[in-house]
Amino acid sequence: ALMPELLALVAATVNSYTRLVPGFWAPTAATWGVENRTCALRVIQGGASSQRVEYRIAAADINPYLALAAAIGSGLWGIEHRIEPDEPISGNAYDRKLPAERQLPRTLSEAAERLAHSAAAQELFGTPFVEHFAASRQWEEREFRRAVTDWELARYFEII
Repeated sequence: ALMPELLALVAATVNSYTRLVPGFWAPTAATWGVENRTCALRVIQGGASSQRVEYRIAAADINPYLALAAAIGSGLWGIEHRIEPDEPISGNAYDRKLPAERQLPRTLSEAAERLAHSAAAQELFGTPFVEHFAASRQWEEREFRRAVTDWELARYFEII
C-alpha cells in the first residue's frame, strides 16, 4: 500500500527511474505476484525453508538501511491498519489498468513529492526525517536537470 509513497527511500537517485518502465522486467506499480517479474513483490515458491519474497522496486544503488526500514515499516503499517492485499497478478502486470495511487512515481522529483506528503511516512519515520530526505531528493533532481551530459554535447554542439 505504501510502495509509491516510499519509493524515494529505495530509489533515491535519478538513475533509479530509468529501469522502472514497462518492458524492463521491473515494476511500474504497487503489485504482487507469484513468480512474476513484472510485479513489485515477487513471491518465489520453493521448499518449506526456501520460500521468499523479492522486493523488486529497490534500485542497485540503495541505502540498505533505508530499504529495510521502508520494507519492514510498510509491512508493519499494513498489518496495524489491517490492509488486505489484492489478488496476485498473473501474467504481464504492465497490461493491468491500476488506479493512479498504485502507480509508482516516474521520476525522483515525483517520488520525493509523494514521500513529502505521505502521512504514513511521517508516522513511520518522523516528520523531520521525511521533510529533510524529500528535500534532499528534490535537490538531487534539480542538480541533475542543470547538468549538461556528454551525449547532449556530442549530439547538439554543432547545431548551436
